[in-house]
Amino acid sequence: MRSLLHKAGARMVIVLPDDAALLRRLEQDLHVAPTVCVPPPPAMVFGSYFEAVVPDQRERERLLAALDQRHDLGDLLVPELVPAEVVELVTAIVAADGDPEALGDVGDRLSYRAEREVPELLAKLRGDPDALAFLLAACVYEGLDHRLIREEADRLLELSGDRLTAVLPATDPQGAEKAERPNPAFVFRRALTDLLGAVRAVRKEREIRTEGAYAHSVEAVVFVRHRQAEAVLRHVWREYGQLSDLLVEWLREVRRSTELTRSVGTFMGQAARWGGGRRALLHIQALAESERYTSRLIAANALGIAAEDPLLVAEVRYRLQQWSLGADFRLRTTVAYACGAEFGISRPDLALRLLRTLLLGVRERLHEEDLRDDNRLLLAVRVALLSLFQAGNENEVFFRLFEWLVEEQCDTEQVLSLFAQLLQSPQWFTQKLADQDPESELVVEIIHRALNAEGSFDATCTALVRWADWGRWNETLHRAVENLFAALAQTMQSGEFRLFVEMNEAGADGWAGLGTARAALSKWRAGERWEAA
Repeated sequence: MRSLLHKAGARMVIVLPDDAALLRRLEQDLHVAPTVCVPPPPAMVFGSYFEAVVPDQRERERLLAALDQRHDLGDLLVPELVPAEVVELVTAIVAADGDPEALGDVGDRLSYRAEREVPELLAKLRGDPDALAFLLAACVYEGLDHRLIREEADRLLELSGDRLTAVLPATDPQGAEKAERPNPAFVFRRALTDLLGAVRAVRKEREIRTEGAYAHSVEAVVFVRHRQAEAVLRHVWREYGQLSDLLVEWLREVRRSTELTRSVGTFMGQAARWGGGRRALLHIQALAESERYTSRLIAANALGIAAEDPLLVAEVRYRLQQWSLGADFRLRTTVAYACGAEFGISRPDLALRLLRTLLLGVRERLHEEDLRDDNRLLLAVRVALLSLFQAGNENEVFFRLFEWLVEEQCDTEQVLSLFAQLLQSPQWFTQKLADQDPESELVVEIIHRALNAEGSFDATCTALVRWADWGRWNETLHRAVENLFAALAQTMQSGEFRLFVEMNEAGADGWAGLGTARAALSKWRAGERWEAA
């Protein structure tokens, strides 16, 4: 991309939100230093935009004269105005065309003031379900005929049942007298601002987070006092036994979401440290034995937090070792998840030993009729190995996989399939291949074996074709693929042959290794290579 921009004499400008994680990834991936853009003061934006819209100074003075009769411009241009709201003010002034009546009370019309008045408006309508329904309908259908809005308001009121009624009536449907009481189903029962104030918490400014498959906006709730959340949870866990049981029952049914399971796992791990004693990990084991995938993920995260306690780390290790040898696939998959989570990432040697034990257990059970549970376990092992590899343990993971292949105690096809998944993160491999480090020969050997094993061919071939494509834009990757394909062309067994055929059909000019692949195919067709037959 940089070379294309340079040839065209152009630059690319990327506008991003001020999100620390996103900007850090930008610096790492593109090697550029982002420039922070702070909006100019509202007065400066007003002057610049007003002049751009109305170039003539006398005309601007005429338009402002209508404003001066009712407002002071300085009072309107408060510091918190963002540029879009300043543009809104200029647009209102220009649209009035110097007529004070048309301009009206522009301060009341500006959108930044509207949100401040909403709580007071809702408070006034709290006991009037008809007005609340009409308010919501008018907000949705603003600008349409009043009869349509009234019809939609009536429909909303009917649909809501009692949910727009703040206080339940003093009589029930049978006419029996009852005391009035607040309606627990009232949708405007407690505002978020009131709840935040009650627990001494605040809502932070909107920020963009990039975890997961796509970016999303977050307005995080944080307590005013540092570590208040931990203090509250620790207190109730220690002091109220029945409440702690309720918390566990509530949290183990949490829906599957990375941010939710991470938070619940942190709490469950902390709770083990707060409780102590021989029963400290019982609630975590109950999660590990759950049929729910999400509960086992929580248990894996919780074990990593619990293991931060020097008094619990030995017990955590012991339990994981025992679970890895057991017959219960739920406990075994929990071990795999823990190896790919914080516990394993901080202890890669132990994590890899546990994963080997899990693989050996699968091999012993391959001839059972129902392999569904083992397939789930293998998927968990694959995810764990990839997590360990991507966390900076590339050498440890690679050489341990090579050992497993050499010793031939684990199923070879499974180990090669695990290796093929690691090719999704090519940076370590391509650096070794590009520099022709001593490890590059081992990398070539395992890739050769993965290409010539049916269970791992597809994943390996797909990864290598992707490398060749990306090599157009990355010099190191281009050199790595050229070196790799040159080595693979020396043997030209069936796996290499299929890879080169795929390259020949899918490749385009500039792809790394494409010339080598086509030359190898030409030699084979000329009878110079017979191994592929």
